[in-house]
Amino acid sequence: MTEPTIEDLAARIDDLEDRVDDLETDNQQLEDTVEAQAATIESQQNRLDDYETRIQTLESKLDSATDHRKHLQQRLHALESEGTTTDNKDNSRLSPLQQLIRLPFKAVSKLTANQERARFIAKDITEYATKVPAGFALDSSSIRTVLHAKEGRTPHTQTVARVMDFLDDLGKEAVKIVKRRGTKRVIFTEHAISNLAGTSSASRGITDVVMGWR
Repeated sequence: MTEPTIEDLAARIDDLEDRVDDLETDNQQLEDTVEAQAATIESQQNRLDDYETRIQTLESKLDSATDHRKHLQQRLHALESEGTTTDNKDNSRLSPLQQLIRLPFKAVSKLTANQERARFIAKDITEYATKVPAGFALDSSSIRTVLHAKEGRTPHTQTVARVMDFLDDLGKEAVKIVKRRGTKRVIFTEHAISNLAGTSSASRGITDVVMGWR
């Protein structure tokens, strides 16, 4: 076997040095890759931390909004309950005739024809009744005239009588029917007229507001 020459050894050394250089280059590239990946991981971790912070903030805001909504619902329920109680108390102090005037639109549609006629007259009683010593009077002839103007036809005598009966029944002790000189009259006390006028004005005010919302 031939001994390697100096030139062969030198060539092998050069080859080894080249391989070492390649390995060092590859190692540097790997290090650079690792550093780049580490930087990417750190950046993604920072973004993840930021997302988690934002999520926590949103959850906190959502909890606050939920608590606020519940509080508003509780307040609304309390106000509705208070309003219902107040309305019930107010209605308890009103005569049935005043309550008839204050009926909401949906309830009015459920009245009988004669009940609705009585309500129509009661709402504007100050325009139809005349002053008398006992208070204010509205006779059957006046009622017939009012209903004729309202409906465009002369009402039957029984219709007029039924309307007068409703005014009498719903007005309680502040309203009564009397018959003088063959003519029936509905007599209202001055206090009853004042209450009906006030109730009618309040009812119109509510109606104007409701109509304004539409």
